[in-house]
Amino acid sequence: MTSRLNPTERKIIGVVAYSIALLAITLLFIFLDDHSAIPVFVILAIPLTLVSFSLKLKGGLLLGVATALMGTPFLITQDDHLLLVGGLFIMGIIVGGGIGLVNELREARRKRWRHSKNLEERYDEEIFENSLNIIHFIDKEGTVLKRNEASRSTLGYVTKRSLQLSEYVHPNDIDRMKAELLRLFERGEVRDVNLRFVSQEHNGISIELRATRATERIAVMEARDLRQQMELERRLNETEAIYRYLIEDAVDTLDSGIIITDKRKQVVWANKMIGQFFGVDRERLIGIENLRAFARYSNVFDDSEQMSQVVKEAIDNGSKIDSYTCRIRPSIDRDERVLEYRSIPIETERYKGGRIDHYIDITKIKQLEAGLLENADRLRRSYEKLEEFSHVVSHDLQTPLRTIQMFSGFLLDDYESKLDEEGVKYLHTLTKTSARMRELINDLLALSSIHMNAASFERVNVQRVLEEVKEDLHARLHGVNLQIADDLPTVKGSRSRIYRLFSNLIVNAVKYNDKALPTLHVGWLKELRQDGMHTFYVKDNGIGIELRHQERIFGIFEKLNKKKDTEGTGAGLAICKRIVEEHKGKIWVESEVGKESTFYFTIPREDARSEVEING
Repeated sequence: MTSRLNPTERKIIGVVAYSIALLAITLLFIFLDDHSAIPVFVILAIPLTLVSFSLKLKGGLLLGVATALMGTPFLITQDDHLLLVGGLFIMGIIVGGGIGLVNELREARRKRWRHSKNLEERYDEEIFENSLNIIHFIDKEGTVLKRNEASRSTLGYVTKRSLQLSEYVHPNDIDRMKAELLRLFERGEVRDVNLRFVSQEHNGISIELRATRATERIAVMEARDLRQQMELERRLNETEAIYRYLIEDAVDTLDSGIIITDKRKQVVWANKMIGQFFGVDRERLIGIENLRAFARYSNVFDDSEQMSQVVKEAIDNGSKIDSYTCRIRPSIDRDERVLEYRSIPIETERYKGGRIDHYIDITKIKQLEAGLLENADRLRRSYEKLEEFSHVVSHDLQTPLRTIQMFSGFLLDDYESKLDEEGVKYLHTLTKTSARMRELINDLLALSSIHMNAASFERVNVQRVLEEVKEDLHARLHGVNLQIADDLPTVKGSRSRIYRLFSNLIVNAVKYNDKALPTLHVGWLKELRQDGMHTFYVKDNGIGIELRHQERIFGIFEKLNKKKDTEGTGAGLAICKRIVEEHKGKIWVESEVGKESTFYFTIPREDARSEVEING
């Protein structure tokens, strides 16, 4: 075939063919007198045709032109030589070019087919050998005709020239395999067949099989090794089991009773506390409808009918119960309990329609609440008795005190000239002592009567309150430099008590000041607004307070300075502390001995809108 000749062979054939053609034409002109053009055409057409089959389009065209040039000297002697020469040119171009074009198209198609075939065979072979699944070509008798690398490495049996399915299929699955093989060649395909292979080392291999019939007697069988998948599933199941047991054990240790129902309204879990609360076997609740399960222990409740109605409405409507208090009647095998019942629908997509019922034991909380209520009531009665006692005592004591003060004054007015110096001194001491005792009684009465209800609090403009304090203490503040901030905020509280609070702190700062010019600063901490409170301060340049006494000074009737000329009973700071505490605030002092003291306290602040209205 020309397509199989190399270029050198094609050149040799061309030279030989044209040499023979030239020799034949020469002999034709020597031995024939009548030089006919037809023999020349025929002689030149033979080599032209032969050589053109080995050339493509360009080579055929060039060869046709060359042939025409070779025949021109012999045809030019003819009468119609121009017509013959032109015909020879046309013949050369048509024959040479046409055959070359056909040859080129055939060669291109042959190369494409050969290239495609090589790629397909190579690709199929690579897929076959490198597949992760076991692939076998088998016949109708179950003989393995060809197998891939996955089969050889997984099953073994590499030394056998021919392998039968029965040799590596598990004995218990051979009948199943025969039935699937028969179905394969009858129907042309089998899928999703699960069975077991046995390797040469006698290891069982679970596989998923599918096969397709290729011809009447041959099929392709592919088996996917399921061991890795089964191992992952086993580990996953073990992990899920561990977490499930962990959760179940954790739920069982809770002090609350828990019942879980699914979307079919059946109980799927009940923990141990359910049995302890209601005296039932929790295992008997699992698997039955939730209302039937509730009916098995509903009789333990004090108001079982009301409780049943609450549970039924929640289940039927799919509603949530945040808190419902119920009581369990005591019996031989259970104690009296107070429970808080909560029922929450499950909203997640996977378990939607189920419920979780909680029974929380609040018995101790209720006992504490009852104790607190009892103590609060007892404390309230004690306060009432104390206040009543304070008023009685103050009234009963003030009457004789007034008598003592009155008669002491009479004696000093009418009999001072008749008494010696020591007698007059005794009368002055008696008058001063009775007045001090009267102040003590008044302070005690004021302290015991400080009881405020937050509901009665009003908006208080602190700026105006301090203006009133400054005006009322005008005489006490003579010679004192009192500086009051001009932007004090509005608070919420008792106006009279806040007046008393600032008044006591200012008087106390003046009283315990040893400087030539006592200086006081009253202001507030603008940057500190915690828990809805404003922080105020009263700062002085007085004698200061030692650190060890800074808590003690807020005690009742505590006076650290025992000088005889110091006024007061020592109850002023105790009253201040009581006022602040009744406003839910706190009071404290920061001091440096001999230099200064600053008393801080907090009072509830009013909201911004109200503050603007008050100050406006």
